[in-house]
Amino acid sequence: MNTRKNVRERRNEKIRKLQEHDWRRGFGEPDLTHMHFPLNADPRYAYPDEPGEDQGRFNRRNDGIPPVRSDPEEEWNRKYQREWAAYDKRYPAGGGVADRPRFNRFAVRILLSGLLFAAVWGLYKLDHPWAERGKDIVSAALSEPLDTAALAVWYERYFGGPPSFLPAINPAKHQDAEKVAALPKHYFAPVQGRLIAEFTPEQGGVLLGAQAGTPVSAIDTGMVTFAGEKDDTGFTVVLRHTGGMETVYGHLAAGNIQAGDWLKGGETVGTLAKPKAGQASGTLFFAVSKAGKPLDPSDVITFE
Repeated sequence: MNTRKNVRERRNEKIRKLQEHDWRRGFGEPDLTHMHFPLNADPRYAYPDEPGEDQGRFNRRNDGIPPVRSDPEEEWNRKYQREWAAYDKRYPAGGGVADRPRFNRFAVRILLSGLLFAAVWGLYKLDHPWAERGKDIVSAALSEPLDTAALAVWYERYFGGPPSFLPAINPAKHQDAEKVAALPKHYFAPVQGRLIAEFTPEQGGVLLGAQAGTPVSAIDTGMVTFAGEKDDTGFTVVLRHTGGMETVYGHLAAGNIQAGDWLKGGETVGTLAKPKAGQASGTLFFAVSKAGKPLDPSDVITFE
């Protein structure tokens, strides 16, 4: 009897220490101190003194008290395993919370890609001024290279250092990034000819003389917004470029070019029309504007 009493006391002491011990919380393991264990110190849950009353795994009493496990340590181990089983489901072995099914993320990406494609497709089907602006932005994004030097200057100005997500940009290679970004863009000369009439605000452009049939080139990539006859400049082609710039080419021979066509820089817009009576050579009317404001073409392109 004394030996059995000592065993019960040791078990009670062990359970008490386990309930009071809180070291697991510091390592993110589940808190098990809320679990209740029937202590043998309570006379209702005492071990039977007579072997005949021990009915195996459970002790059933005749006073209506629910059966309890004969070994509190076994009960603690079972609850510990249940807690860890639930913990493992919430926190996988790799760390973090369980990932959502990859199929869901893939489906969302497919849906967003389809919506973006439909938006761009619809944009090119519309004939509206704001749609034309959207077309210019999309075309520029797909055809023009990213100016990383200018991006580096902007990033350094607002964030105080070169962007780490662009490995090609580093201070050692791009110390003069701001100077490079400030350099003027290269434009193609519209025609190889001589300047015969300089820019005036009233005229809005310049006149260039060259032989009839001389090819006329687009100074930069742009979209044809107008191609047709005008009273003062004959057959005229108007190109819209990025950055709000627009160029006008007048006194051309009628050609197959139409509004909506795209031309690259240096590509032929048309040819000079035959000179009028009394003129020795063909004449090109060339004008440049930005944001609707006329510019002197001589400030953009050097003429002979």
